[in-house]
Amino acid sequence: MNHDQNLFVQAEMQALLDELPAELIVRHPVQFLMHLDHVRQKATQHHLTALHDLSCALEAALQPAITNGGATTVVRFYLEAMRSTLDCEEISPAMTEALMANVALRLGGQP
Repeated sequence: MNHDQNLFVQAEMQALLDELPAELIVRHPVQFLMHLDHVRQKATQHHLTALHDLSCALEAALQPAITNGGATTVVRFYLEAMRSTLDCEEISPAMTEALMANVALRLGGQP
């Protein structure tokens, strides 16, 4: 992907993430999940593996977070990590794992 295309993709994905406020998970969880799925589909389309993997991990972490409380915090940490992936040219699988581990650590050991 050339530099101009990369900037366009980054801007598109950043806009999608900006349209996904963490508070939406509490007020309208179905809408949040639909938007998260759209982010995941676009990440797949643009071959943004780390962003895709983090969106899948966020979805998996949501059920216990909604049940036990703290869903907004979980979403905030994952969204921050997802935005971080957009700042990098390419992210290796090891870097993706490191981002997910960072989120888990910040959540106190939660997945």
